[in-house]
Amino acid sequence: MLLQMQATKEESMSGQPKIKPSVYAERKYNATELVDFDMGIEYSGALLAIAGAEGELADAELQWYIDEVLLMGVTQEYVDAIRKIDWQNVNIEEVLSKVNFDFPLNVKRSLLYQAIKMSRADGLYHEKEKAAVARAAEILGVEQSVVKSIESIAELEDSTAQLLRSILSSNL
Repeated sequence: MLLQMQATKEESMSGQPKIKPSVYAERKYNATELVDFDMGIEYSGALLAIAGAEGELADAELQWYIDEVLLMGVTQEYVDAIRKIDWQNVNIEEVLSKVNFDFPLNVKRSLLYQAIKMSRADGLYHEKEKAAVARAAEILGVEQSVVKSIESIAELEDSTAQLLRSILSSNL
């Protein structure tokens, strides 16, 4: 089933099974490698801290991320662990230095994409969130031109989704 993590024999340091990417994760992010549960939580902490950079993590932002990770194949235990993250006290630089980016997928760019999408989920992309994304990109060694491209893609996706909803809800 798409919404359930497929258990593997490999476990993370906390004893949690590694996460096998779902079909959605493979199609959307080209994710094919098993993900360490603990590393995923560190990654999630960075995302929550970026989206909360203006001092608030909006319910819509957190819900966007939870919906996204559920589609990617995580368990309820993983979602519960995300909800327990003290995002206000996450040191983004320290966390990003812990995350293993040794994947065929460009995890650094994926993290920035998800941070931007999550930050926009409440209908606002605050200047402090943009600055936190820019800072994360700097820490990760991702060029600002790539960040601008990802921001444009996120805006296009949101506009396209809004247009589709409008068309599908119209009785024309």
